[in-house]
Amino acid sequence: MFTLVKEKNGFFRVKRGQSAEEVESALKTPVTGKAFAGSIIEVKNNLELYVAQVGDCYRTIAEKTGADEDALRELNGGKPVYPTCRIFVPLRKK
Repeated sequence: MFTLVKEKNGFFRVKRGQSAEEVESALKTPVTGKAFAGSIIEVKNNLELYVAQVGDCYRTIAEKTGADEDALRELNGGKPVYPTCRIFVPLRKK
């Protein structure tokens, strides 16, 4: 198991053996493209994970969370939405 430590400047360097899924889970930030040792990822702190349900798409998730559909698609790299996939959505302002 790996311990991920977030640097204070908002960026994280991927260590050898870490996968994109591990980095996403630990830092709660999307990883677009491939994560390989030495790549740098920008850490976004104002996001939360949404687990897609049956029948969800970017439009329905945007309606449920109050986010913009195009922004959600761009934030998640346009990956397909299917039940149980994890989608990053902006935190709701209270």
